[in-house]
Amino acid sequence: MIKRGWAALLMILFLIPAAARAERTYGAWLPYWEIDASLDEAQALDGRLDTAIAFAAILDENDRPFLLGEAEELLLAMNMQVGGTGTRVLLSVVNDVQVREGEYENKSTEPLRRLFADEESMDAHIGRLLRLVDAYGLDGLEIDYENLQDDAGLWAQYADFIGRLYEKMAAEGLTLRIVLSWDAPRYVQLPEGPEYTVMCYNLYGYHSGPGPKADYAFLDETAALYQEVPGEVRMAFATGGFDWVGDSVDRALTQQEAEQILREQGVTPIRDEESGALYAHYQREGEAHTVWYADAVTLSLWCGRMEEQGYHSFDFFRLGGNVLSDWEENLF
Repeated sequence: MIKRGWAALLMILFLIPAAARAERTYGAWLPYWEIDASLDEAQALDGRLDTAIAFAAILDENDRPFLLGEAEELLLAMNMQVGGTGTRVLLSVVNDVQVREGEYENKSTEPLRRLFADEESMDAHIGRLLRLVDAYGLDGLEIDYENLQDDAGLWAQYADFIGRLYEKMAAEGLTLRIVLSWDAPRYVQLPEGPEYTVMCYNLYGYHSGPGPKADYAFLDETAALYQEVPGEVRMAFATGGFDWVGDSVDRALTQQEAEQILREQGVTPIRDEESGALYAHYQREGEAHTVWYADAVTLSLWCGRMEEQGYHSFDFFRLGGNVLSDWEENLF
């Protein structure tokens, strides 16, 4: 496929009739470590989001899902602020494990191997998840179990678990969303029923030198892989970006933080033709820095690229630290 620059893609987007663009739906994650900022943005986006996801519940040392204090505070506030407005409120459950108080292991597959070992362990886990839904009066759950990589056996167990959980939740009229890596269809045949949202990011980051969180070639490859996945497939994009020193990430940045740095340095970012993301170089204390980040134009371009390939629902990770005037002008 011939790659097109961001300006050409923007022109295409503006030429799409408004009725066609209106088919898009948007969701967003609210992280517990940015309670105030993410709630403020969710309130400002009232009517723009079909789904708001509280991020997140984790697992304890006995593989039981629970909410840390900040996560519970966030979820209760979301229920008060968003519940009943037409926006679904979901709780994301991740495979981060509290090894002991204050100590965590992120994206661990060891508890998943235990939880998916047999029907009895799966059903026990499903029961605990449903009790979370009841306890907090949720519209549904999002399961975000990551780091399965290319383990086909674990993927097969996960697919079985997903199907079982979906049956239970659908019977109660609850939504089930599953977060997937960009390449999941290479390793597993996913069951019909749940809503799937695909992480179209992490192309560059802590594991690499400087670059955008996604580019058009990566999005095209991801879109092709998900054409045969049953049911609703949403595409998720990352806000913000990173500041690198050499080939190492110095810090993660929100859009607001990235733009503040560049203002202070007197640097104007350049929009990359291959990704639509913004990048810039600057010097600080004798070190060469490279910043890459997404603004609302970037997000709109990524949505447009996926829309051309049949996807119309999009999620953003995350709220907090975005420039919403930019979103209103260039995204919605």
